[in-house]
Amino acid sequence: MEISSTPAVSTAIEGLKKAQSDIEKSAQNIAAGSLDPEDIVSLSLAATSFKANTAVIRADAENTQALLDITA
Repeated sequence: MEISSTPAVSTAIEGLKKAQSDIEKSAQNIAAGSLDPEDIVSLSLAATSFKANTAVIRADAENTQALLDITA
């Protein structure tokens, strides 16, 4: 039996990858001495995006478990 992810989970994973990339970019800029406030805002937005995407994955897992419980 093959297990595949739902479109919501696939989208959330892509969102996590983008958030990670944004965090790395902003962190490198800050470590290099950048005083641009946009870097701090970008870190905050990426953290919020990361939380939102993990919530999507968690909700999908809970929904799947609920459906499995119903059919059991």
